[in-house]
Amino acid sequence: MKSRVFSTQVVGAALRALSIAFVQQGPDLEGLAFASLRHVQAAGIYFVEGAPEPAGAIRDSLVLCRAADGFDVSNTLLVVAEPQLAFYKLMRHFYAAPPAVASEIHPTAIIDPRAVIGAGVTIGPYSVIGDCVIERGTCIGPHVVVEDGSTIGEDCEIASHTTIGAAGVAWIWDPETRERIVQPQIGGCIIEARCFIGTNVTVVRGSVNESTLIGEGTLLAHGTKIGHGCNVGKQNHFANSVSLAGNVTTGDRCFFGSGCIVRPMIRLTMDIIVGAGAVVVNDVDVPHSLLVGVPAVIKPRDKSRHNGVPKNLSE
Repeated sequence: MKSRVFSTQVVGAALRALSIAFVQQGPDLEGLAFASLRHVQAAGIYFVEGAPEPAGAIRDSLVLCRAADGFDVSNTLLVVAEPQLAFYKLMRHFYAAPPAVASEIHPTAIIDPRAVIGAGVTIGPYSVIGDCVIERGTCIGPHVVVEDGSTIGEDCEIASHTTIGAAGVAWIWDPETRERIVQPQIGGCIIEARCFIGTNVTVVRGSVNESTLIGEGTLLAHGTKIGHGCNVGKQNHFANSVSLAGNVTTGDRCFFGSGCIVRPMIRLTMDIIVGAGAVVVNDVDVPHSLLVGVPAVIKPRDKSRHNGVPKNLSE
């Protein structure tokens, strides 16, 4: 997406429209662009959560911060209660696509005539939509497959090359014929409202009479795999390439680090953090636990925030 430039006055007006209180220290600036502390440039718009040391290289820029002390005098500061939250809301304010009024279906998409598609749904090139329900405002990217019996709630985003409601693989050997007997997967799949599902994600449908459930507001990053019959709570966050085996249950606001694995039938309570690469083999019923290692064990949480873990509403 092409970068745009803004003035301090435009940013201030947006903050007021978002009901974010701020105090400006420094002159009005022009030609400002949103920028990251990992790629510092002049005339940027930044946020700094704590002490200003990471921002030492910032010059002639607009900085959202908690306190004005310690920054280079060439910068203009906007003192706010939650700098990162204000920064994200500003970016969404300026860059979010306007909501679609009418559904837009690319001519190369294949749509089952039994599909129920809500207002403002967009479906990208070469997607295949089965006998399913897609509620209003949801965006389906290119090369997405939504299988029969799936329901996708409102205002979701499903990125390219993802499959919702895929068939799982459950089988047993027949000892007499030595044949592998595969059980048909006849359950459903429910993605609740306002979920983000990244590229190359697979959500397997329920096995028999259950539905795999992804709770409201959950984020599944790229390459994640969710097994049959899983029940994922609300506001969960899955980093890249997480694997949940079948019938895993998670509480609300759990975080799963990159590449972690959860074995079948595991139950995790709310606010669990699973570290990157961990393998979870036991139930955890203590909220706010930190699980690390192979096999995963509970470690003391020696700090309130962990790198890469978004701040929860409960904090």
